[in-house]
Amino acid sequence: MRDILSQFKAALIAAGNENVYLAFDALPVRGKGGYFTVVGMKSFEASAPVYSQYTIFLPFKAEVEVGVYTPESDDLQRLYRYFENGVRPTLDGMSGLTTHISRLTMKHDSNLKRLVLTAGVSVCGIRRIARDSDE
Repeated sequence: MRDILSQFKAALIAAGNENVYLAFDALPVRGKGGYFTVVGMKSFEASAPVYSQYTIFLPFKAEVEVGVYTPESDDLQRLYRYFENGVRPTLDGMSGLTTHISRLTMKHDSNLKRLVLTAGVSVCGIRRIARDSDE
């Protein structure tokens, strides 16, 4: 699971997004910058593995949550524009995974006093694991 989240984080950073964090990062909000993105996992399901002589294929499906947070004084229009221009293209084109945005919510986080746009991204893929040659 962490590999998938790290892949999302790396893709977002490679696309020019700054301040991208995993849900496991315990940094305080005030140290995360103006706009920041948090990548987490809502669900994960692995199917039965398929074995070949040298590889184990593990099909999976998951829902990744990508939250984009605004600076305190920003508005919904700028948040949506930031998401559409900087984040969505990356989520729609993840290399090696089949992805599509299955839900999108925007709300005010009263604890952080910021607007947040959360995208639920359905992910399907196959993890390949090399088998030991001694078997």
